[in-house]
Amino acid sequence: MNEIKSLIFSLLMVFALGLFFFPFFIRWQEKTRIGQKIKREGPNLHLHKENTPSMGGIIMILSGLLVLSFFQQFTPQIWIILITLLSFTGLGLLDDYFKSFRGEPWSLKARHKFLLELVFSVLILILGFPLFPHYLIVPYGSGIIELGKIPFFLYGLFLILASTNAFNITDGLDGLAAGCGILTFSFWAGLFFLEGNFPLAQVAIIFSGALLSFLWFNFWPARIFMGDCGSLSLGALMGILALFSGYSWLLALAGFVYLLDTLSVILQVFSFKVFGKRIFLMSPLHHHFELRGEKESKITVRFWIIQGVGVVAALLGIMR
Repeated sequence: MNEIKSLIFSLLMVFALGLFFFPFFIRWQEKTRIGQKIKREGPNLHLHKENTPSMGGIIMILSGLLVLSFFQQFTPQIWIILITLLSFTGLGLLDDYFKSFRGEPWSLKARHKFLLELVFSVLILILGFPLFPHYLIVPYGSGIIELGKIPFFLYGLFLILASTNAFNITDGLDGLAAGCGILTFSFWAGLFFLEGNFPLAQVAIIFSGALLSFLWFNFWPARIFMGDCGSLSLGALMGILALFSGYSWLLALAGFVYLLDTLSVILQVFSFKVFGKRIFLMSPLHHHFELRGEKESKITVRFWIIQGVGVVAALLGIMR
């Protein structure tokens, strides 16, 4: 019972911190005329969002780490979480600097960003290698697939990079990535709690609460955007939690919208490069529905519902 109370208190505390600090952060950006620059390659429907305050990830990460340090001792697992968040937040801030302070919507080149993501992921896997379970628990059963050192390292590298960029790709509509993230992190909180790993359950619930406070200001029409400092760091954290769990395959269900949006980009690029035709009006998939005339808020809520169904399916996967 005390552990449940601690989870509830940590969620409420980080939520309250976000509600307190976000208005100051938003007003500072509005006063200094710092804001997100909109890519002209994106939907014209988003041009009115030009100069909307961004970098909301800073408040989420700092609030989350503050609450985490209040409730948890810094064990080796928590140190890996800390290194993950700080490294990918730093990379995101570098990217956001060009967007918000220099007015360059494309910021870092994709290959440079990916290279830094790769370097950070390799470093995290090396430092945390003895801490991760080197096996995969088969969902909807009791089977376990043992992985050797090299296969696990390559698998872990793929998972971190995939989850990082999937979260980033999905962060394209007001409230979309945040709402889906709340559901996914809540799933990992429940899984770790059931497995008896209370520290990681608390990590997951804290950042679910941080996203909840952000969503208060990010729901349509958004007063602030997450920025890459939020999407990259939370995406990487999502992958790290999946690796720690042993149930990493369930990320495909618990984060189904991330998977769906990412696959739509891959399919769009493949179809255009090979056949010279586009499958969607625009990728990722949420922009396709926008260009079909669907309201942004309706698309967001429907994608939340899809994510929720995925989380339910993932929960069924851990029941034996």
